[in-house]
Amino acid sequence: MERKKLAAIGAVVVFAALAAWVTLSIPEPPAPSEQGTTKKREMEYSENTIREEVDGKLLWELTTASSSIDVDTQDTTFTGAKGKYFFADGNVLTLTAKEGRYESKTRNLKLIGDVEAVMSDGSKLTSRELEWVAKEDRLVATGKARVSKPDVSLEADRIESWDQFQEFRATGNAHLVREQDGKGAKEK
Repeated sequence: MERKKLAAIGAVVVFAALAAWVTLSIPEPPAPSEQGTTKKREMEYSENTIREEVDGKLLWELTTASSSIDVDTQDTTFTGAKGKYFFADGNVLTLTAKEGRYESKTRNLKLIGDVEAVMSDGSKLTSRELEWVAKEDRLVATGKARVSKPDVSLEADRIESWDQFQEFRATGNAHLVREQDGKGAKEK
């Protein structure tokens, strides 16, 4: 009988030790994250090119030094931007900027920092920021925006362009300078 008691006590001790080991070895659950936040899923690339084509015709392309694409939205942020926009008449607009972002849903492209846009006919646009509004086929330059052509230059806080870089609307501190016989004539 003594042996049965010792066996029962031993079984209880082993069971208690096993229960303690299982309880103490359960990993801590992860700390709860803030409600409503989800971690962004992103893919990182270096020296990447994105482009848009319609019916096999290249509309624009953008090459970047580095880029990050949101897996869920397909929105892209990038640095070291160099791009080209191809007009139907054969003209090409070449763009450069320090950084930018592309919104997949709207197809809008925003360039930021030392933006320069040069048209194949020699026209040039510079600004701090430049946004391509795809739905309206329009460029919007903001922050010390300047357009120059061989015989005229236009400076303003904001310059909008459409119609293949031929028409412009300038707002905020707008100044137009026309070259006449080698002398500049300012207009406001």
